[in-house]
Amino acid sequence: MYTLASQQMSAPDSALFDLMWGLGATAIGWVALINPRGILEWIALRRGNGGKVWPSRVAGGVFAVVGPVEAIKGIHHLLELKGPERPTVFHRTSGLSPVLAAVMIVAVLLVAAHAWRTNDFLQEAWTAGGLPRVCAALATLAALLSVTFTVFGYMTAGILCSAAAAVAAAGLVLLRSRV
Repeated sequence: MYTLASQQMSAPDSALFDLMWGLGATAIGWVALINPRGILEWIALRRGNGGKVWPSRVAGGVFAVVGPVEAIKGIHHLLELKGPERPTVFHRTSGLSPVLAAVMIVAVLLVAAHAWRTNDFLQEAWTAGGLPRVCAALATLAALLSVTFTVFGYMTAGILCSAAAAVAAAGLVLLRSRV
């Protein structure tokens, strides 16, 4: 595992990683800054710290500034790639060994099953039916597919699944008061 972490990433992988990291950080930062439907207070109260949200807002501000910079860096590097170096949706990168990939997929499946059993938010969305149910199922499925595609080396498809999971999770947050 040490050699995998210490290897230099190829140009397409590095650009895709920068883009994925930047988009994720931007989304997290804006959610923390905008605080749609009081989600930060809800999280803070569930954690037992009295509804204090200013640390989340400060961290959100940092992510909202750094995220777009990293995303623009990734887009810039992607646009510089020419010919066969430019990734497509099913551009195969190095991926992980089959054993490590299987372990990661099983771990994510166990986390998803645990979340569905213990998380009131997901259970309420499922029992509400309609759009909240679709968002909950899509968020879970897209997150599982994102990990699966990424560990097998299809990073672009993994990024698209991550984006779908983020949109579905945002739908869950925005529909929270209706659930």
